[in-house]
Amino acid sequence: MKINWRAVITGFLTAFVLGLLVAWFVPLTEMSGLVQALPGLIGGFVAGYMVVGVDRGAVHGGLATVIGGVVLLIVWAVFGALFAGLFPAFTGLALGLLVLVAHAIPGAIAGAIGGWIKGRRTTTRETVGTTR
Repeated sequence: MKINWRAVITGFLTAFVLGLLVAWFVPLTEMSGLVQALPGLIGGFVAGYMVVGVDRGAVHGGLATVIGGVVLLIVWAVFGALFAGLFPAFTGLALGLLVLVAHAIPGAIAGAIGGWIKGRRTTTRETVGTTR
């Protein structure tokens, strides 16, 4: 399967920007975990929508979510090591890797939905053999 890196990067950037906005503007409460899952879902959907098909959408949505999660995890680990110390940073990194695996599944599901919707989209109705 050929990977459409443009779709993966677009989904990643979508998830990254929305993830930063959620981290900055959503206060930590008991229900904020649901809101923090939205950037990965939306990024996966965008990546899946840019390709056609459920299987390709799932792969691209999962890749976009995982790449976005890895970049954010590395940034958080570096800042954690600089400002909190090495032990908290590595503990957070290990916990983040577990969360990353859990976030890849919803991203892949959202990508599959996006690819399915793109495949079901109506096409233009042109008569075969006519020229403009």
